[in-house]
Amino acid sequence: MRVAIALAKEGERVYPGPFGHAPRYAIYEVGEGGELRLLEIRENPHAKEHGEEKHAKMRELLKDVALKVGARFGHGGSLGAFPVADRVEVGAVSLEEALSRLKGRSSA
Repeated sequence: MRVAIALAKEGERVYPGPFGHAPRYAIYEVGEGGELRLLEIRENPHAKEHGEEKHAKMRELLKDVALKVGARFGHGGSLGAFPVADRVEVGAVSLEEALSRLKGRSSA
């Protein structure tokens, strides 16, 4: 299973705004034992876009990812582009903390 964590522009922190506005995503592969292996840092060319067209673009950008992790999802009355079951809100924490929460979630 692959996981995308919304990253701030600089540093090792989860992007504090809505998931779809993150400038980049850390893409991890979750192994059978729950270990996380970084595959790539993926740029988000749609970060500054808005509207329903953006939702389709975001689904395409992250079509290989099963779980999305971010500080928050949706805004302005929208629930966002991804189903609630396919995402985890962690708040604006460090990348290390987000990874720790994911590991705890997979072992529960």
